[in-house]
Amino acid sequence: MRISTSQIFQNGIDVIQRQQAEISRTQNQLGTGRRILSPSDDPSGSVQALQFESRIEQTKQFQRNGGLAEQRLRLTEVTLASVGDGLQRIRELSVKANNATETDETRRYIAGEMQQVLNSLVDLGNTRDANGEYLFAGYKSQTQPFVMKDGEVKYQGDDNARQVDISPVRKLAVGDPGNQVFGDAGEDEALKDGNGTFTTLPADSNTGSGVISAGSVVDRSAWENATGKPFEIEFSQNGDDLEYRIPGATNEGPFEYVSGESIEFEGIQVDIKGTPADGDSFTVRDSEAQSLFAGVRNIIDTLQSPVGTSTAPVNNAINRGLSELDNALGHVLDTRATVGARLNALENQDNLNRDQILQLETTISEIRDLDYAEAISRFNLQQVGLQAAQQSYTQVARLTLFDYIR
Repeated sequence: MRISTSQIFQNGIDVIQRQQAEISRTQNQLGTGRRILSPSDDPSGSVQALQFESRIEQTKQFQRNGGLAEQRLRLTEVTLASVGDGLQRIRELSVKANNATETDETRRYIAGEMQQVLNSLVDLGNTRDANGEYLFAGYKSQTQPFVMKDGEVKYQGDDNARQVDISPVRKLAVGDPGNQVFGDAGEDEALKDGNGTFTTLPADSNTGSGVISAGSVVDRSAWENATGKPFEIEFSQNGDDLEYRIPGATNEGPFEYVSGESIEFEGIQVDIKGTPADGDSFTVRDSEAQSLFAGVRNIIDTLQSPVGTSTAPVNNAINRGLSELDNALGHVLDTRATVGARLNALENQDNLNRDQILQLETTISEIRDLDYAEAISRFNLQQVGLQAAQQSYTQVARLTLFDYIR
């Protein structure tokens, strides 16, 4: 078999070019730090690396979600703290107004300050986040949740809590609807009037000085199962004695009235102080839905009304209002506690996501990254091979008859 001169030259060039291509590929690997430069280098490893990269990007998105959720929850926590401060100020003013030394004029001044605090509470209910969305509007984040009209505050949001994904299998609420935090005139409202179980109300026609307490629950099941509600505590004069009856109660009386003595029936307990007049009465009924704003509004309205000769109407309204304020403060604190729990959950999930990303990146590195020691040794060997190919080509290229003709 004869080999032509051109074939010899071409074979030599092909060998040199292959050597140069291998060196170039190794140089690219050393430059990028990656063993796999294209899917053809390792099809199985390439697929695995792409899958892990997708998982890393997904986890990073969950982290971004968590970061935004954390900002929103921290703003919510600060806002609720301010709400609690406002309610505490209303309570302090209510206690002050309940003093017998206050006059109609001073009570109006107190009511004026309460109105300013109420306005600030409404503003807090309409707090926006950094994106201009309302914190307490539920899904209606672009709708102002609370509006005040004719002294009454109405809720315009919905009762849904916005949620974000912080992991493939976990969602976290990043807000609370306003009707659950501040209450609204809805059936599912969290806040109720009175002490949250029942409410005590004096009759508008009362003329005596009787003041009824907010009361307490002795046996909840007995009250829940009681028939004949609402109950009326009716007072009547019997000679020199003042008596009261509770029509419809298991034991309706009559009983002798003693100021400040506990009156217990149907699993609840109240006390009445002062001297009710003949024919005066007090209503005891189940608590009804009432917003935080409405409770404060009731106190303000009472303080703005002239009292006359008896402060009993003011005392009764403030006693009930103080109980409602305590319930509202407790509810706000409970909501803040849930916000804090969600912040802790976010922190824990963020740490877990970081660990997952680190593990995934380690796995990708094992699949895709270059072994520098092996690559450098291979690079040096390839350089030697290229030099040998070049020298061989040079020697072969000189093997012609012209080199022997003198």
